[in-house]
Amino acid sequence: MTKVLKLLGGGWLAAVLGVVLFAASGALGATTVSAESPPNPPARFVGSVKVDGAAPAAGTLIEARIGSATCGASTVFMAGGEARYTLDSPALDPGASPNCGVDGAVVSFYIGGKKANETGSWANYQLNTVNLTYTTPTQTATATPKPPTTGDPVASRGSSSDSWLFAALALGAPAFGVGGATVARRSR
Repeated sequence: MTKVLKLLGGGWLAAVLGVVLFAASGALGATTVSAESPPNPPARFVGSVKVDGAAPAAGTLIEARIGSATCGASTVFMAGGEARYTLDSPALDPGASPNCGVDGAVVSFYIGGKKANETGSWANYQLNTVNLTYTTPTQTATATPKPPTTGDPVASRGSSSDSWLFAALALGAPAFGVGGATVARRSR
């Protein structure tokens, strides 16, 4: 034991105490680091684009919407003579704005501001191929209803005796009024 004390009494004791104190100071001054989970990956949509059966111009805006929120935008590009698009729609993230996709959410697409005929289903674990088309609605010819015929109701009946009846009443009313006024004056 004296050999141990002699060994510890020398420089070894200072070295051991120094290592212990250094380790303790590092442990006491360490900060806690919490691991944050990475953001959810977006859903990727790809496909061809046609408007009225023809390719739209390169640079035409393509939008993905979930509900009323725009959840991704891209533009048309030409590849092999075909109009195509690639669009990433972000995942639902409470801290993000807009707060977009969840698995199975319905994604509506807009080509140059006009709603495409197709929709997609949001899924970030696969490549989603949705070929987009838009067809301009055709105007159907509708018959304009004719306005009702207006005019002289007496003349439309086609009877001349009715016209004489109305003329007699029209002239007779003032005659009765004048006669009534004369009778009223005489009775005073």
